[in-house]
Amino acid sequence: MRKFLALILLLLIVIKTAAVLWVGPVPIQRDAFGYWKLSALVMQGDFLMLQDPIAYRTPIYPWFLAILRFLSGSHALQILAAIQGIFSLGSLIIAASIAARITKLPKAFVLTLGVSLPIVSSLIFDAAVLSESLFIFLFMLNLLAILDYAKDGTPARASWVGFTFAMALLTRPIVIFIWIPHLFFLFLIHRRKNGRLRSLSMKPIPYRIRIYHLLVAGLIITACSAPWMLRNQMLFGKPFLTEFVGRNIWIVTFRDGSGAGLKLPTGGSADQLRRRLTQVDAADQWQDTWQVSNALIRSGLNDAATDQLMKNVALQAVQQNKSTFAYKAFRRVINYWRCPANVLPPQGKSNGPFYGQQTWGHSSSILDFALQNRFSQSVSLNTLLLSALAFCVVLLMVNYPTRAYGIWICTILAYFSLVTGILEIPDYRYRIVVEPLVVLSFGACLAILLSRLRKTAKVANSV
Repeated sequence: MRKFLALILLLLIVIKTAAVLWVGPVPIQRDAFGYWKLSALVMQGDFLMLQDPIAYRTPIYPWFLAILRFLSGSHALQILAAIQGIFSLGSLIIAASIAARITKLPKAFVLTLGVSLPIVSSLIFDAAVLSESLFIFLFMLNLLAILDYAKDGTPARASWVGFTFAMALLTRPIVIFIWIPHLFFLFLIHRRKNGRLRSLSMKPIPYRIRIYHLLVAGLIITACSAPWMLRNQMLFGKPFLTEFVGRNIWIVTFRDGSGAGLKLPTGGSADQLRRRLTQVDAADQWQDTWQVSNALIRSGLNDAATDQLMKNVALQAVQQNKSTFAYKAFRRVINYWRCPANVLPPQGKSNGPFYGQQTWGHSSSILDFALQNRFSQSVSLNTLLLSALAFCVVLLMVNYPTRAYGIWICTILAYFSLVTGILEIPDYRYRIVVEPLVVLSFGACLAILLSRLRKTAKVANSV
């Protein structure tokens, strides 16, 4: 019965995803156009994209897009939407599998799928030339790999952890420090395992084995990242994965509203920036991140040096107004969870830029109703969801069998909200990264509560 219900839910999720994608593709503009241009370079044989000397991109999505465009021709957008829809479905299946594994309750799989049914907003990104769907799938695959390693710590499992982490990192660098929650989780699992072994008078697993596995994973990550870092060495004179923090922190430092709204400082790097902006007649555009970035490049700086100068000036302003910046950053961390999805990528507009690609456009009254009344566009409902999520995570941490997993999930959620809140203006697009973890938490929590209710009922009936 449970397997049949799971199949029904999966079918409903597939139909829902197909219905959203059936509306039409998202125009290729802004970030999507950037990826489209990079994939064109890859198709021309410039695999490291040396002809476009930017420092703020990583290579996996342009490579993926180039392969798909090469194989699909003018139908690339249609195939891309289908594949990215499969990525979303795969991420959800992984989340449901993790929920069942950490609770050791098979019903958690079905409950996680059931909880995900109302989600529609994030599926629109599957119809866009954006890296979200691929990144979320690779990130969830890495979480599953870590769970497998925690269960059976072998060099092969460690290698798979390293490879999946490298693929996620080379898709979206936001995970660059996510290894900290992962290591803490594995430390907790290691201690728990050794405690059980000692209670059985068996030899505990030595730490040197774990360190060896960590080195194996680290070597895999380094080997995968080396070509891109070499590319940046060739273009910018130093090996790095990506340089974008300067533009990020510029927005949150100088923009009004959700940003700190600080004034441009004086002295040091700020004076150098002013001189360069004046040199290209852009001195009055200093609050606009991309206007500043483009102006600095026109003044003679390369992309990496531009980002570095913007970071130095922003940090200089933050040093002079720490309390204002900290207060606004705290608000953004909270609003990461509360910001509404009131503006989603437009679909089905045939007059948008599609660069010779086949487009489509269909409508559905049921889907229109679902999108118009979507849960994610309400700040109040998002706040309610945050409260419910906090309850679920706390329950996972309080429940001894799932305590280590609850702490792991809590630290991952905290990581994304902190990093995004500190460096970005809140936007629903950044929150869809953690949606599989959110439904996982709800599914696992419901499974635990239902299991406890059943046990309580059995005790009551036996009395």
